[in-house]
Amino acid sequence: MTLPIRSARWKILLAMLVLATSLSACASIPTGAHYDHASDFSGYRSYSWIAANPLILGSGEQSSISPLTQSYITRAIGAELERKDYAFADSPAEADFIVCYTLGTRATIDAYSYPATHQGDWGWHLYGRHYYTSQVHHRSYTEGTLSIDIFDGKSRQPVWHGWAGKTISDANQQKPLPIIKKAVAQIFEQFPPGQDAFDSK
Repeated sequence: MTLPIRSARWKILLAMLVLATSLSACASIPTGAHYDHASDFSGYRSYSWIAANPLILGSGEQSSISPLTQSYITRAIGAELERKDYAFADSPAEADFIVCYTLGTRATIDAYSYPATHQGDWGWHLYGRHYYTSQVHHRSYTEGTLSIDIFDGKSRQPVWHGWAGKTISDANQQKPLPIIKKAVAQIFEQFPPGQDAFDSK
């Protein structure tokens, strides 16, 4: 008689797991942007990359991002801009605006503790025959930030900056394309900025 009960419990747990996974997949990625309020974005019709490889690195820095992941990001940015009806220009000199991006990751460790109760047989204490210790747990994870910068094609000055940040899961590392597409799409929800766009930060 216990088998149906156990089976029902497993079905409930499985349903909860599927629901949690679905909600996680639909969750919005934290994003933000700011821009030069003196710039006129209404005349932008075409874009180009800042270089053959639009990933920007610091002086002397070597990228730890795989070429395949870089290709995913470049294609995702291009697809999103073309979805917004911006045409690609082969030469940066012919483009209305220039695009580049940076990608950073940071390993983080969180430590948290909670009291653990232990039965004591060696004497009475304030709360009876119990004493309390703390159990410390550590959680390690990777934080990833994708930043996209846009420069005016004529002045070569930066006019817009957008970013997205997210904790990178094992599933994201194994299949990065879906989360890259989602992050890029959410970043460009704020481009071009309109009159009701948020204030510069």
